[in-house]
Amino acid sequence: MREKLIYILIFGVLLYSCDFTSADEYYNQAFEYEEKGDLKKAIELLDKSIEKQSDFRPALLNRGYYKTELGNLDGGIMDYKKILEFDSDNTLALYNIGTNYQELEKPKKAIEYFTKALNTSGALTSFANSNGGTLGLRTNLDFDKLDNDNDFEIHKCKIQFSRGVNYFFTKKYDLAIIDFENSIKANYNKAESHFFLGGIYLEKAELNKACENFTLSADLGDLDAKEKIKVHCNE
Repeated sequence: MREKLIYILIFGVLLYSCDFTSADEYYNQAFEYEEKGDLKKAIELLDKSIEKQSDFRPALLNRGYYKTELGNLDGGIMDYKKILEFDSDNTLALYNIGTNYQELEKPKKAIEYFTKALNTSGALTSFANSNGGTLGLRTNLDFDKLDNDNDFEIHKCKIQFSRGVNYFFTKKYDLAIIDFENSIKANYNKAESHFFLGGIYLEKAELNKACENFTLSADLGDLDAKEKIKVHCNE
């Protein structure tokens, strides 16, 4: 009887210690906490999801994002780079790393990762549609429930705009011009792109082009551009 009781107790402990919750379930639970604004709890659940499945891209991506939102930019970069260990051409992970480096005021590193992102198949060719929006040309389709390749795609114009900002910060003005002009062609962040172009042409002492771009930016509602016009373009 005593041996039977010990067996039952051991079995009960083993059963209690077993975690039958799947990586997908932990991921979904984390998303629920994100919606409640409790990112720390969401991260705890994603830790468990990743323990179950170390190559679960959505869990790594979201954990990196939550860490970034909580101010842990380096921690976010580490999670995005974990994705690159087994998915080296993941466009969104590369883009997010670039964004974090931009926030860390490391524009050269940001440019490096934005450029890598642009050279992936998940960087969608972008163009303006007839309704004034931006479309991306998708070349592959993947309809897995959670870990879906399409979820890691980004419009090229978005990446180009971000890279252009960092080219601007590093005073690589001619390269920045190319990126901002591509962003404008795709109808992405046109007001900001024209504003940056205005700033670039001011630096290049090309006042007519500067004022032309500040005017285009102001017409699209950029208040800072209106101030630039008052200072530089009303003589």
